[in-house]
Amino acid sequence: MQTDTIAPATSRVLDTLFRQFTGDVGEDGPPNPRVGGRNAALASARIFVLDECAQDLTFAPYTHSNRNDGPVVKRTLLALDRIQDRLENELDATTGNTDREAGYRAGISEAIVQVMDIRRDFASAR
Repeated sequence: MQTDTIAPATSRVLDTLFRQFTGDVGEDGPPNPRVGGRNAALASARIFVLDECAQDLTFAPYTHSNRNDGPVVKRTLLALDRIQDRLENELDATTGNTDREAGYRAGISEAIVQVMDIRRDFASAR
């Protein structure tokens, strides 16, 4: 019985989401406050994903001999819901009065859409 593998499905989904947030960050051309705000938002989104990954390690180990994926699916969906909630709280907390804040709000909105897409894809694959 192997107990050293922690919820591989959850880790894969969160890793995919982290890579999406990382791959979207780019700064071409002169400094732009809106782009800087967007990049800061995606950095926050990456931190939220890393927080969920760290929390996932505190759950009981997932064993390959256990064919019941129910807990893994629930754990993954719960992690995605918590990430989305944190992103929505960030969006609510930012006014968007400056260009940087407007970029931040746009980046957070993008991140929310990506979380919703990943969640929908994961749920439909199950």
